Amino acid sequence: MMYTFAAAFAAVIILTAGNPIDDAEGSGTGFTRQRSAFTAKLTKSLDASYYRNRRIIFNSVLNNVGDDYNPQDGRFTTSVAGTYVFTVTLMSKHSSGSSAFGCLHKNDNEQVCVWSNGNSANEMSSNTITLNLEEGDVVDVVLKAGSNYGIHNYGEAGYCTFTGFLLYPKEDVLERLINQIQVLV
Repeated sequence: MMYTFAAAFAAVIILTAGNPIDDAEGSGTGFTRQRSAFTAKLTKSLDASYYRNRRIIFNSVLNNVGDDYNPQDGRFTTSVAGTYVFTVTLMSKHSSGSSAFGCLHKNDNEQVCVWSNGNSANEMSSNTITLNLEEGDVVDVVLKAGSNYGIHNYGEAGYCTFTGFLLYPKEDVLERLINQIQVLV
């Protein structure tokens, strides 16, 4: 009985304080911290395709905790189910006939869009959204199809960015506690 209480108490400590050693390092506890966060920026300007949406590949990664963002294809693929926060910022080209029009997609379904009109100057717009994601869901940003759409960037300035992070995991704390007790007992 005392051992069961000690195991339960240890599980509570691990869940509330975190385990400094993840399973990847061989702790054998079955507990790993659930982390996912990234920021990537575009390092070149981009023109839209006339007939179809074009995925924006934010090719310069500033941070990629969990390696869920792929700078080769511009997609964020969820490794941890939960609620995420995403922000997209785009800058329009300075042109009387050009606007920045991009949309954030979840599994190829449009969620929110960003619009900047470049008539009088380079303009920037942002949009932020929270999404409930399951493991394997894909989030990306597309430049909408059209002859007058494009986004501006200058070198490493980072005018166009895509950021996302895990706000909280889907797994319930009580469920994690029960699982941890079972491992320790």
